[in-house]
Amino acid sequence: MAEDNSFLSHFITEEIYLIKDDLVATSTQEPLVESVTETSSEPVSPSPPKQPVLEDDKPVYIKPLPTEGNNLKHCIIFFEADQPQLEVEKKAFLLKVMASVKRSLDDVLLVNVREASAEQIAAVLNEFNHRHVLVFNSEKLDSYNNSPVYEVKEDRKKLFLKADDLGKIENTVALKKALWAGLQKMFL
Repeated sequence: MAEDNSFLSHFITEEIYLIKDDLVATSTQEPLVESVTETSSEPVSPSPPKQPVLEDDKPVYIKPLPTEGNNLKHCIIFFEADQPQLEVEKKAFLLKVMASVKRSLDDVLLVNVREASAEQIAAVLNEFNHRHVLVFNSEKLDSYNNSPVYEVKEDRKKLFLKADDLGKIENTVALKKALWAGLQKMFL
């Protein structure tokens, strides 16, 4: 049963040679090399040579940042602290604030960016699924440094809010109100 290979000329533009395997017993007098030529009448321009793909032999390792929480509701909170985790008083205040918008520690991911590089922050943003980003008193997120404080910004369906230090917010009523207004826009 012969196969109809005439359709191949529509997909393959170069000249192809079929070399039959030496292991096959040839009882008939078939040529060992068959040529398949192009049958279309349109001229075909040669394709540009492909650039070689350079691959790094060494994998790149990025030191993970100190985190806390499970990010169940896709909210990442960046802060700067001397210790790996947020201080007890500031953490208690933050959890009260987050409870007001129906979020708990399991719903968010707290990330200390004090010693973070731009690559580490980008890795966190790429690794953890998020719809909301809160930044407390940090200039480490380059893409949001020019954003006004306490204003919700949207970037590719992800909401961002930049705020002052948690200790400063806790002690200032006007900052609490500004933070509450921003969180309402972001979460409610």
